[in-house]
Amino acid sequence: MDKIILATESIDEFIDALIEMRGLIPLDKHLLHLLFEIKNDIPLQTQKFLTLSLSLLDDGNTRVPLDASQFADMWNHKWNGLVTLRISTAEEDIDENSFASAYDFASIITEGTQDILANDFSAIAETRDTDTESTEDDLGKPFVLAKRPNGSHLYFTKHFDAKCVIEKSAKILFKNGCTPIDEQIAQCTQNIAGICKPLANGKPFLIKKRQAEAIIRGQTENLVITGGPGTGKTTVVLYILWNLLASHSEMLDWNIYLAAPSGKAADRMRESLIDGLARIRNEQKSDNERIFRKLNELESSTIHRLLRFSKSKGGFMFNHEEQFSKNSIFVIDEASMIDIEMFAALLEAIPEGARIFILGDPFQLPSVDSGAVLGEILKVQSDKNFSVKLNESNRFDDRSNIGKLAAEIKEVAETKDNTKFVPHKFTSSDTSNDIANEITTTFKDKVFYRKLETDNTPLSKKEEDKRIETFIAEWSRDFAKLPELAENIHPERTGTETDDPEHRETARRNAIWQLSLTKRILCAERRGLRGIENINKKVCSKIKNLWRIQNKKQGKNIQRDDSGYFPGQLLIITKNQEMFKLYNGDTGIVVFDGNTPCLMLKKTPPQGSKRTRDDFVFYPLSVLPEDSITTAFAITIHKSQGSEYKHVTMFLPTKIGHPLLTNQIIYTGITRAKESVTIIANDEIFKTAVTTVSKRDTGISL
Repeated sequence: MDKIILATESIDEFIDALIEMRGLIPLDKHLLHLLFEIKNDIPLQTQKFLTLSLSLLDDGNTRVPLDASQFADMWNHKWNGLVTLRISTAEEDIDENSFASAYDFASIITEGTQDILANDFSAIAETRDTDTESTEDDLGKPFVLAKRPNGSHLYFTKHFDAKCVIEKSAKILFKNGCTPIDEQIAQCTQNIAGICKPLANGKPFLIKKRQAEAIIRGQTENLVITGGPGTGKTTVVLYILWNLLASHSEMLDWNIYLAAPSGKAADRMRESLIDGLARIRNEQKSDNERIFRKLNELESSTIHRLLRFSKSKGGFMFNHEEQFSKNSIFVIDEASMIDIEMFAALLEAIPEGARIFILGDPFQLPSVDSGAVLGEILKVQSDKNFSVKLNESNRFDDRSNIGKLAAEIKEVAETKDNTKFVPHKFTSSDTSNDIANEITTTFKDKVFYRKLETDNTPLSKKEEDKRIETFIAEWSRDFAKLPELAENIHPERTGTETDDPEHRETARRNAIWQLSLTKRILCAERRGLRGIENINKKVCSKIKNLWRIQNKKQGKNIQRDDSGYFPGQLLIITKNQEMFKLYNGDTGIVVFDGNTPCLMLKKTPPQGSKRTRDDFVFYPLSVLPEDSITTAFAITIHKSQGSEYKHVTMFLPTKIGHPLLTNQIIYTGITRAKESVTIIANDEIFKTAVTTVSKRDTGISL
């Protein structure tokens, strides 16, 4: 979009130009036209302002300020990001000066805000002086104009209503709590040690102080439990549930619901709880057989499935009118990923008197859709205390480079202090052997920094692509065995004791599965040279080439080269396939049954079922829609949330101001790694990312 289009007298040209810049989605054009039909006397500048407002709302904000200066700050950040994104994903070099500047939008913003505040827009916006939900008559109006002494905001009606529901429900469900005294902490720690088997070294299983605090408070309070990876959030919930059932026998007849925003996250929570139950002493299992059986047989689901969406009703079966039973306990994981509408739908379906425990890490990426609810509800304006922050990680301790870096990144987000962070080299890809050996013996994990540039001179697109290809060739060697291992997998074998008495087939399946989890490339972008599309293409090409060379040496012919897939190719599910219980984010490996390509995944059998096979399942790829699967040697950092890999390589955008160059992106990416993380960026880019904390204006006030 240049200055000529910016000044156009055609609103369609303006909208189309913004869509081309990826600042709007095509559906927004239809919504805007509907608004302009409902109120057909909107001035052109205000039409353009409403177009900019929709663009900001598409970013996950639930409201935009009607103060010209505040709006301009938001738009300047957005527009500069769009320009940077356009330049970075273009196949050829583009001159930044060919685009309009953010300041060229000033007159649109000034005239638009003044018009909406001064004139009658009641045809499309209901004015609200208080935080109350819509009446039946107001539901047809797409916007709410919230006028307050500290400023006015324009909301989508659905987001304003969701905000009101969350505020009202949270006040009912979460009460003011208090921190236990040291004697209670010590007693709780001792009790849990008595329930659990000793560690492998013979020492007792000891929980951390904050974990004990949460377990104690959870007996009488509903809680929001936060913490980074490895801080033991699900461990805490397991012992809260165990103690509740042990102390209140009537709760053995209550319903316990495990839910998360995605099927993958829900499955992972359940698996984590089952792993925790394995730590319980055998005599405790025998003495508390009903408790153990109830917890061991818990099922998990998505929040969407928990609330039971009804197509005929056009809404959820459980809602503010038809709530769950009061005799219910809810455990909700990965709360940072829950958008504002789903959060509202969940809370209003839970009655007063029910128990609820919300788990999450507010420093990870927020939901794909609107809102950043977990972070907002933790910013309590009242004196209420209903959260416990777990701050000690079992994965990242004092000897962890990754943990130290994650803590520094998180501190920037917490304190909003950008001045203290200085990129430093824990370990460098060009470190001398002596130093490298010293670091390896001192620290249990490693952080590598690597830049593709050899000096401070920016690379041309062609040069950058060539250097990425060289890096990918080196990275792909560890996965060169995937095709060979995949060719030895036999999907037709069931993995049962009868079919595989010596467990050789299961051993082969486990071998390739473990190899597939050793490493992953994480990208902020989907498109562009450093995006997953380009990198996956290069990885597939390299692995297939190594496979061909190996087969040629052995005198073998590749029979499946035209199938579209190759043995050992990693694929990820991108859309839920409820029929097969496959969820967005599930990852599998391509194996062949004859000439039929199949997807092999590891899935724990449902609780209560008698295990008659190993944990591997196979689906012919022909039964899965093509748009629901994609290659997964490289995945976006958004898709990686909740996953763990031994080694992570993270490609960052190269342009300062890129909208995906943020603190949350970096934090989420590096905390996926268990043994090493390699960051592909120069110091300036990395520091910019860490010190850029993305904000979403959700407007929730508790």
